[in-house]
Amino acid sequence: MSFKSGVLGLVSLLSISIAQAHNVWLEPTKNTNEYVVKFGHETTEPYPEAKLQSIQLLQKNGALFSIKPLFNHGEAYFNAGHHAMVFLEFNNGVWSKLPSGKYVEKTKAQEPTAVLSLNPIKLGKAVLVWNDDAFKPHAVEYELVPLAKPVAGKAMDILVLRHGKPVSGIKVGLGEDKPFNLTNEKGIAQFTPVAGYNKVWAEFEEKDVVHPDYTERSIEYMLTFEVK
Repeated sequence: MSFKSGVLGLVSLLSISIAQAHNVWLEPTKNTNEYVVKFGHETTEPYPEAKLQSIQLLQKNGALFSIKPLFNHGEAYFNAGHHAMVFLEFNNGVWSKLPSGKYVEKTKAQEPTAVLSLNPIKLGKAVLVWNDDAFKPHAVEYELVPLAKPVAGKAMDILVLRHGKPVSGIKVGLGEDKPFNLTNEKGIAQFTPVAGYNKVWAEFEEKDVVHPDYTERSIEYMLTFEVK
C-alpha cells in the first residue's frame, strides 16, 4: 500500500468516526447540581452550539421541559437542580460518502455524486436520582429504560424502545467498538454495571430514508448513571 493511499484511508476512517462513533453524555462539574454536556469518542471535543438540539429535564409530573444551557469553550453547562433525569438530543449534521470512500460534512444535494448521505443523531439520558420514573418510558422516539436499580457486578435488564414499542436485535453495550448484547424478542438486553460512572450504548439505524438532505440516519443512544 502506498503512503498516499494509506493517508487517504486514514482520513476516511477519521471522517466516518466523527460522523458515527461519537456520542453525547453528561458529566458533573465541581459545582453543586451542575453538569456539562460532553461530546466525543475516546476523547472529548468541543462542538457547535447549534448541534445540541435540546436539553430536557424530567419534572415531577412526568413531563419534559427544555432548558437553555450556558456555552463555554464549546461545551454546554447547566444546573439540573433536584431533577431526577435529563434527556439530550444532538444532531451531528449530514455526512456524505464520496466514491473515493471519504466522508465529508455535506448534504446529498451538495454532493450529488455521493454513494450515501448519513445523518448521525446522538441521544442521551442521564439518571441522576433513582426513583419510580427511572424504570418507566417517557414517550420519546427512542429510549433505553433500566428495569432495576443497578448494582455493581450484577447483570441488569435494559428495555429498548422505539416509538414506545420494544425492539429486538439492537446492540446494547459499552460502545460501538466494544462488546455488546442483542435485545431479545421482548426488547431486553443485559448489561453489567461497574462501581462508578456507567455508560450504556445502543444504536438504531434507519435505511432508505426519503429526505432531501440524506439517505440514512444513525441514532446512537447513551444511557448514563452512577453506581455507588
